[in-house]
Amino acid sequence: MKDYLGNVLHRGPLCNDLYNFSVLLARLQPQALSSIQISATLWHRRLGHASFPVINKVISFPITSNKSSICSHCQMAKSHALPFSNSHISVSKPLELLYSDVWGPAPILSTTGARYYISFLDDSTKFLWLFSLKLKFDALQFFQKFQAAVECQFNTKIKAIQTDWGGEYHSLNHFLQTQGITHRVTCPYTHQKVDAIERRHRQIVEVGLALLAHSHLPNIFLGRCLLNCCLYH
Repeated sequence: MKDYLGNVLHRGPLCNDLYNFSVLLARLQPQALSSIQISATLWHRRLGHASFPVINKVISFPITSNKSSICSHCQMAKSHALPFSNSHISVSKPLELLYSDVWGPAPILSTTGARYYISFLDDSTKFLWLFSLKLKFDALQFFQKFQAAVECQFNTKIKAIQTDWGGEYHSLNHFLQTQGITHRVTCPYTHQKVDAIERRHRQIVEVGLALLAHSHLPNIFLGRCLLNCCLYH
């Protein structure tokens, strides 16, 4: 028997493909029968910084990880973005702050010929308004209709609106200035700053697809299903 450097650790007779070790030789050379318990961290490094559930599937015996320890190398190599600080500004009255975003294009036209929808989310009440669009640049036209309706219903003015500065909001920006409405713009590729309306997009699409699948309707009715999602959210 030799170690990884080629040094002979023990000699003994071979019988049935097994080496017989005498008790006396084992006492003289205890390293021949010694073993080292490898830590979970070392297994993690040897297996290419795999997760511990994967490691337990690879090796034949289970290991337990120390949840309090964090691999700094994994944090540097696998993190896709730095964590965002909580910079949310809470408001207490309706229409003080609105979030707006445009979803689309849908893979097929709806029954009304629309491929997009624009949403407006009130930060105070969490109420959502949804309007279907044939073109993304119809956003200005629908915002004007939306503004007239909600300001009449709530008897107050829209104070601020936050968007991702997509192309459809460029023409809207000039109109907002004439109305005295603050246009808050998120930084590029930072959808986390408007996570409230981004989560609503996902909920709306998932519920709309579920309603469409349950009713066994053709895909052209997806737009109507998405508009009905406001009843659920």
